[in-house]
Amino acid sequence: MLIGRKKELSFLNELYNSDKFEFLILHGKRRIGKSYLLTNFIKNKKNSI
Repeated sequence: MLIGRKKELSFLNELYNSDKFEFLILHGKRRIGKSYLLTNFIKNKKNSI
Protein backbone atom coordinates (compact mmCIF):
# COMPACT_ATOMS: atom_id res chain seq x y z
CA MET A 1 0.00 0.00 0.00
CA LEU A 2 1.41 3.35 -1.05
CA ILE A 3 0.60 6.25 1.23
CA GLY A 4 1.62 9.80 0.37
CA ARG A 5 3.16 8.89 -2.98
CA LYS A 6 0.69 10.62 -5.33
CA LYS A 7 3.26 13.20 -6.44
CA GLU A 8 5.86 10.56 -7.24
CA LEU A 9 3.38 8.29 -9.02
CA SER A 10 2.05 11.15 -11.16
CA PHE A 11 5.62 12.03 -12.17
CA LEU A 12 6.34 8.40 -13.09
CA ASN A 13 3.13 8.30 -15.16
CA GLU A 14 4.19 11.47 -17.01
CA LEU A 15 7.49 9.84 -17.92
CA TYR A 16 5.80 6.56 -18.88
CA ASN A 17 3.28 8.28 -21.16
CA SER A 18 5.81 10.58 -22.81
CA ASP A 19 6.39 10.27 -26.56
CA LYS A 20 10.12 10.85 -26.24
CA PHE A 21 12.90 8.89 -24.58
CA GLU A 22 12.99 9.46 -20.82
CA PHE A 23 15.65 8.36 -18.35
CA LEU A 24 15.10 8.39 -14.59
CA ILE A 25 17.69 8.14 -11.86
CA LEU A 26 16.02 7.31 -8.58
CA HIS A 27 18.08 7.87 -5.48
CA GLY A 28 17.51 8.45 -1.81
CA LYS A 29 18.17 7.18 1.66
CA ARG A 30 18.08 3.50 2.45
CA ARG A 31 14.80 1.78 3.30
CA ILE A 32 12.38 4.52 2.24
CA GLY A 33 10.56 2.48 -0.42
CA LYS A 34 12.28 3.25 -3.72
CA SER A 35 12.07 -0.31 -5.03
CA TYR A 36 8.58 -0.76 -3.59
CA LEU A 37 7.41 2.40 -5.37
CA LEU A 38 8.74 1.23 -8.74
CA THR A 39 7.45 -2.32 -8.28
CA ASN A 40 3.94 -1.07 -7.58
CA PHE A 41 4.13 1.44 -10.42
CA ILE A 42 4.89 -1.20 -13.08
CA LYS A 43 2.53 -3.84 -11.67
CA ASN A 44 -0.36 -3.08 -14.07
CA LYS A 45 1.58 -1.63 -16.97
CA LYS A 46 1.75 -3.18 -20.42
CA ASN A 47 4.90 -5.31 -20.97
CA SER A 48 5.82 -5.21 -17.30
CA ILE A 49 7.46 -7.92 -15.21
